Amino acid sequence: MELLKKLGKWLLILLGVIVGAILILLVIIRFNSSGVEEPFLDEHGEVLPNSIAMHEDMLIRGVSQRVTIRGEDVNNPVLLIVHGGPGSPIYPVIYRLFGVDLEDLFTVCYWEQRGSGLAYNDSVPDASITLNEIVDDGLEVSNYLKKTFKKDKIYIEGLSWGTAVAAFMVQKKPELYHAYIGSGICAKQAESEILSYNFVMAEAQKRNDTVSINQLKKTGRPPYTNKPGMEISDAIEIERAIVFKYAPIKMDTGFKLLKGMFMDNGLTFKEKFTDMINKPESYYPASKLMQSTALNINLLRDVPELKVPVYFMHGDNDHFTETEIAKAYFDSLVAPSKKWFLFENGTHGVQIEYPEKYRTIYVNEILKK
Repeated sequence: MELLKKLGKWLLILLGVIVGAILILLVIIRFNSSGVEEPFLDEHGEVLPNSIAMHEDMLIRGVSQRVTIRGEDVNNPVLLIVHGGPGSPIYPVIYRLFGVDLEDLFTVCYWEQRGSGLAYNDSVPDASITLNEIVDDGLEVSNYLKKTFKKDKIYIEGLSWGTAVAAFMVQKKPELYHAYIGSGICAKQAESEILSYNFVMAEAQKRNDTVSINQLKKTGRPPYTNKPGMEISDAIEIERAIVFKYAPIKMDTGFKLLKGMFMDNGLTFKEKFTDMINKPESYYPASKLMQSTALNINLLRDVPELKVPVYFMHGDNDHFTETEIAKAYFDSLVAPSKKWFLFENGTHGVQIEYPEKYRTIYVNEILKK
């Protein structure tokens, strides 16, 4: 009985320590959650005089969308990042955590697309969340950046789904851009999905992974329209989870990432916990609304030419946007100049997996053009 009392006492103490630690952590996170972007400081802790670190929920063609702009010197060239998904914004803190950011070379704009991110609200009609609307939004953002920073042209980089959005933007208004940069090229996604499905099914069978085999049989083969009660977005989510199992993006997705996100001063406490964790469906509705559009992307057919220099960066083990499809698009694409950069053992996040090579391409190739 005495032993049980002592054990109970120590369990209560341990529970108290855990609860106390959680409360302290929450206080620290709240303290580091002003919603003000981390500034660029010199060696004396003073803000660099020509730097910019801000975000704003602005009306872009009548729809509230968040734009985050960061750079050490506003005299640098401007780079617009067009995120993937659909509906998957990229935050500057993630780039900083993995040594990817280019904010010393460019004034970088991270734009959260219509139907995605922290500025989204229920007043935006689902019917307005379309590829054409997002493309036109992006052109307005580009013009805003040109005017604000007094540039003749800007650079544009698309990530995954964003490579298609950016390609349509450049096709429509090439005069706005110095160059098009694509990473994880979404070129002909219906065909890519078939290759991806074949890859994971073959890997699952080779390993006798019956759980994955049964899941893939449940979704059916792409284009994922032949199974009653199985939404396209749900089927893709199941298939992508298996891709992650057999061709994972090589990055620290654990404590480092969570710590960085939650300790970032640029997001408010509410944004970190309420919006991003408790309400993910309202946080990126474009993810479900735009999946059919994403599956029908065919840049080989619809964007056969870009009238600016083109740079493709792709992993040789990318099974989200299959490498051979991306290379076929690169080979067929007409452009004033074009360069293909293959990342050996790279998957669908080459800038995170190989940040030094990614940066070197910008320094030695893109900015020297």
